[in-house]
Amino acid sequence: MRSQSLRPVSQPQNSGQQGKDPLALTETVDQTQKLYAVCPQASALGLRANMTLAEARAINPTLATSQANRVADAASLQKLARYMVRYSPLVSTDGRDGLLIDATGCAHLFGGESAMLAGMTSLLGKAGITACVAMAETVGAAWALARYRRGSITDGTTSLKALEGLPVRALRLDEASITTLGRLGLKTIGSLTSLPRASLARRFRGNPAKAVTALLEKLDQTLGRRDEPINPLIPLPEWQVRQAFIEPAQHLETVEHAATGLAQDLANVLMEAGRGAKRLMFSAYRVDGTVQDLVVGISRPSRDAAHFMRLLSEKIKDLDAGFGFDLIMLSALESERLAPAQVGDLRQEEAQAAAKLMDKLAARLGPGSVAKLKHCASHIPERAQQITTADEKDLGWADCAADKARRPMRLLPHPEAVDVLSAVPEGAPKSFRWRRVDHKVVKAEGPERIACEWWLNPHDNTRDYYRVEVSSGARFWLFRHGLYGVPGVRPGESQQPHWYLHGFFA
Repeated sequence: MRSQSLRPVSQPQNSGQQGKDPLALTETVDQTQKLYAVCPQASALGLRANMTLAEARAINPTLATSQANRVADAASLQKLARYMVRYSPLVSTDGRDGLLIDATGCAHLFGGESAMLAGMTSLLGKAGITACVAMAETVGAAWALARYRRGSITDGTTSLKALEGLPVRALRLDEASITTLGRLGLKTIGSLTSLPRASLARRFRGNPAKAVTALLEKLDQTLGRRDEPINPLIPLPEWQVRQAFIEPAQHLETVEHAATGLAQDLANVLMEAGRGAKRLMFSAYRVDGTVQDLVVGISRPSRDAAHFMRLLSEKIKDLDAGFGFDLIMLSALESERLAPAQVGDLRQEEAQAAAKLMDKLAARLGPGSVAKLKHCASHIPERAQQITTADEKDLGWADCAADKARRPMRLLPHPEAVDVLSAVPEGAPKSFRWRRVDHKVVKAEGPERIACEWWLNPHDNTRDYYRVEVSSGARFWLFRHGLYGVPGVRPGESQQPHWYLHGFFA
């Protein structure tokens, strides 16, 4: 693994002109004002982060200060990490002022390791960010070299030699361990590596076992004896293609034309792998250091480049090019195995056409605007189905009884009460009023009796459903909630029943 550490210098900006007062950012730690970051002029005077403000003022009484904002710094570091995904998909933040990049297999895309570091430094410099970068075989070695020997590039044979002269602080130890090692005369990494492991543990024995373990662990990680994985900022894409522009693309037509080529490239890669994409992400990198991501879902696995572009075109038009995009990437975040389909299979073609229509509607209206009905094991009509997402696979309709009585084309979300003007005991009403309109029943069919689900709602009543047609030709689905006084029924159902409207037939 080729680990790369990038440390954007966290310091307030200062004009650097002679006569200007040095500037430092401060924060309150344990009710004490401490320095959070200092400008180069203040650093030249001996001021450093974590120093108390009282000590700093003793060194320089004219020190100008401003309050630090850790939340804003963390948000900015997250944005910068997202922008550095252009160099490798494996990027993570490192503390409050660093980034880690796994550049394994990526350097040749940028002209080699030296050219990659130089290009990265130049890109950040144009954005006003001074960065300390280094590349090594391990995360710990890259971290140490970026902070104490910036610009270094080492491999497995030169890494130890480059680290020997660095202070033990480069092992990312806590202050107590650094102080203890200093008292023992162990001030450099080389002094630690020259000692046998058992001897090093004995010298450090007076400290808590946790501190000894941490020291050995950090040393092993830095020297490559123990793995230290990088937790990526974003999930790794299964497949990814990219297109860089020689000159920033400021017109969305240019971006869409380039995206068409990427869609075809991605489709070819998926075809070779026998896969179909389920979720795509289109990333556009602007020259000002920001990234715009477009994510689209696909209901059925697909490697149709034209379908990819139909979905992306709905969103590319909403991009803000600003001063232009210098890089675009198309990633398949999720994919599934997709077997070759038989040409001329009408059922497959109809299912694929329906899926493409749903994908296009979701891309245009939003993923939450397209939904499916899922069958639920319940006899109560409003509980027999529920709305689920468009990508739900198991809808449960195969378990639905085929001999179930007809259901209305439209079902109200909740049954609405109606006033029965002419009731017939144990039969359909002769007339009723719904939403201030009177309806005269000319035809009726029923009842369809549905008992209550006593294990869910023991106080519910039996329903008797009727399909009725009124004089205007409209057809309704009514039910009587409860039963008239009949011996043997539950006491709660022997009261005066109520009538409700639940749906409409075509």
